[in-house]
Amino acid sequence: MKAEIKLVEGLTMMARSESNHWVVLDPGVSSGGTGGTPTPMEFVLMAFGSCMAMTATALLRKKTSDLEELSVELDAERSESSPRVFTRITTKFIVRGEDLKENDVEWAIKKAHARFCPVGAMLGKAVELDYEWEVN
Repeated sequence: MKAEIKLVEGLTMMARSESNHWVVLDPGVSSGGTGGTPTPMEFVLMAFGSCMAMTATALLRKKTSDLEELSVELDAERSESSPRVFTRITTKFIVRGEDLKENDVEWAIKKAHARFCPVGAMLGKAVELDYEWEVN
């Protein structure tokens, strides 16, 4: 996998993935940026949440056709000192389905974490990852 990063202006950067998709990144106002885009750490958090959400969705759909909605809320804590890494991420899954079973949701989240989400696997070596779920 490859990526390319280019300076745009000030500290704002453009990044292009190997699949040829561009995103804009900025370090935020407190670090001298404009604050007009997500920061790299926000992208890491969103990458983790979307990886878990996509994986859990795919697993639930294999197990049951009752999944109607799925969303993920993330709450990350960072260290006080530089490099201000994540120390804990709480991930709350909110799922809805007619006859969706809570044990199926729990199974999908645990399996996504343990076997299929590479972003979570990398973060889990250095960050405390907590999972919660709510079935409506």
